[in-house]
Amino acid sequence: MYIQCSTVKRKGKTGRNRKLVESYRDPKTKQPRVRTVQRIETLPIAERAKLIYEFGGKTHLTPEEWIVLNDLGLLAQQQVSYDVGDIYRGAGSAVAFEHLKESGMFKVLDKNLSRSGSDVLKELIIHQLLYPKSKRKFASQRQSSLLYLLGGKRKYKEDTVYLALDELACNIEEIKKGLTQQLDTANHNLLLYDLSNSYFTGTKAELGGRGDSKEKRHDRYIVTYGLVMNEANMPLDIQIWKGGTADAKTVLDTFTEWKKSYRAKRAIWIADRSMSGETTLEEIRQLELNYITGLPGNTQQAVLLLQQEKRPELFDQADIASFIHEDKRYVLCRHQSKGYRAEYQGARRRRKVYEELKKIRQSPQNKDDKKLYHRAMRVLEKHEQTAFWDITVEQLSTEENEKRYKLIFHLNRNIVIAHNKIGHYYLLQTDLDTEQITDKQVVENYKSLMTVEKSFRDIKSQIEVRPIRHWKEQRIKAHIYLCYLSLWLSKYIENKWKQRNITTQVGLTLEQWDQQLLLCEKIDPQGNMTEAKWNKGKNAKTVKQQIESYGEAMAIKQLM
Repeated sequence: MYIQCSTVKRKGKTGRNRKLVESYRDPKTKQPRVRTVQRIETLPIAERAKLIYEFGGKTHLTPEEWIVLNDLGLLAQQQVSYDVGDIYRGAGSAVAFEHLKESGMFKVLDKNLSRSGSDVLKELIIHQLLYPKSKRKFASQRQSSLLYLLGGKRKYKEDTVYLALDELACNIEEIKKGLTQQLDTANHNLLLYDLSNSYFTGTKAELGGRGDSKEKRHDRYIVTYGLVMNEANMPLDIQIWKGGTADAKTVLDTFTEWKKSYRAKRAIWIADRSMSGETTLEEIRQLELNYITGLPGNTQQAVLLLQQEKRPELFDQADIASFIHEDKRYVLCRHQSKGYRAEYQGARRRRKVYEELKKIRQSPQNKDDKKLYHRAMRVLEKHEQTAFWDITVEQLSTEENEKRYKLIFHLNRNIVIAHNKIGHYYLLQTDLDTEQITDKQVVENYKSLMTVEKSFRDIKSQIEVRPIRHWKEQRIKAHIYLCYLSLWLSKYIENKWKQRNITTQVGLTLEQWDQQLLLCEKIDPQGNMTEAKWNKGKNAKTVKQQIESYGEAMAIKQLM
C-alpha cells in the first residue's frame, strides 16, 4: 500500500486529494489494478499525518502536518530544515497594489474586462509606473516581482499580455467612465486641456504623421494625444489622433459629450493660446462651455499696442487689470521675469542688426537700389526686427552710367519703448463677466494648466510613453491607454500624499522602496513555501521607517 496524491480544482481554488491505495492483479485479466483503501482528507489532522508518514508519503505532507508529527514525537530523531526560497521585489509594488484597490480602479477593471485580462492589466499598470519596459520583457522578467507571488505564481505568455492590451483598447471608454465615477467631481468645474505628442522608433506607423515634435525628434513620425484634467490634479480623459493633427481640430472630438463623460452640469474650458482661434471658441460656446484661454502672439501684441496707445495707465498698475475690447473681456497679467529677458534679447538682436546694416551700407555693391533695399529687409526679417527700423535708399550719383545708392537706416525708439513696456504683460480672454469670476480667479485658473504640463512630463519621463514601439493602430492606442491608467494611479497616490504634506515624486519613491525592501520566502524540504518575511538590514530598516512616516505601513504588514 502507498499514498496517492492528485491535484484538484474546486470553486476556482487548487487543492490536493490524497488517499491510501493498494495495487493488485485482476484474477480474470491478470492485469495490474489499483483500488482505494482509505480516503485521507476527511480524517483528523493527527491521524491523517501519521497515516501518510507511515506509508511513505512524506513528500505529500503539508507544513501543518509536519508540525503535528513533531508534537506527537514521531520526528524526535529527525531534524526538519528550512531554506530561503525566492526573493521578490518588494514594498513599492505592495503600496501601489493597495492604492489600486483603494482607488476603485481594481473594481473598474474587473467589471469591464475578462478575468485574465483584468489580472494582466493590474500587474501591467503597476509595472509601467515602476519599471517601464517592453511588453516582451514584462512577460519574461515578472517572476522577480511581488505581484507574481500575489497572483499565485501564474506565468503569462507574450500573447496573453497582448490580448489583454487589445481588450483594454476595446473597452477603454467604459473604463474611463468608471474611473471618473470614482472621483468626487461635484465641486470641480474646470476642464484643463492640452495636447502633446510622442515619437515612434520605427519608420512607419498607422497613426504616425509629420508635425512639430515636442521632443524635437523631427526625424521620426509622431502621434498626437490630448489630456483632460480637473483642478484636483486628476486625469479625466485622454484622446488620440494621427500625428500632426492641428490643436484646434481636436476640441469637438474630446468635449462633445462632456456633461456625461465628466459628470458635470457646468464647466469652464481652459486651454493655451494654440487653441484660442475664433472658430474653436465658437465650437466651445456651442457645446455650452465657458472658456479661459491665452491669445496667439500676433493677436496679443496688436491688442496690447492698441491699449497702450489708448489707455497707457493700464500698464502702470502692478495688480491684475481687465478691459473690454470688441465686446470681449481681456485680463491683463504681468510676467515676473519674462519681460526683462525679452528686453535683453531684443537689445542683442538690435545690436546685431545694426552691425549687419552697417556692413551693407559700406558695401561697394550699391548700383541697384532694389537689391540694396531687399538685402537690408532680409536682415530685419532674420532677426525679427522689421517693426523697429526705418529703411530708405538714397541716390548718391546722378550720372546715368554710374548710379550709386546709399542705405539709410535708423531705429524707431518710440516703438522700442512701447514694445519693451508691453513685453512685461500677457493677455487672457474669457466669456465670463466680472460677476461670475474675478480677474484674480481667471489668472489662477489659467495657471492650473501647469498641472497638465506636469502630467505630460510624468507620462514621458517616469512612465515612459515614448518611444512607441508599436505600429498597428490598436496597439499604439493600447500602449497610450496603459500609460494613462498608470498616470491616473500615480496622481491618485500623489494627491493622497499631498494631504499628508508629502511632495516627493511617486514613481521614483515607489521604485526605491521596491528595490530596497524585499520579500523573502521560507521553504520546507519539499520546496513548499511555509512563510514570507521582509528582508532585514540597514537599508531595509530605513525604508520601513519611511513607509510608516508616509502612512503606508498597512500595505506591507498585510503581507507578513
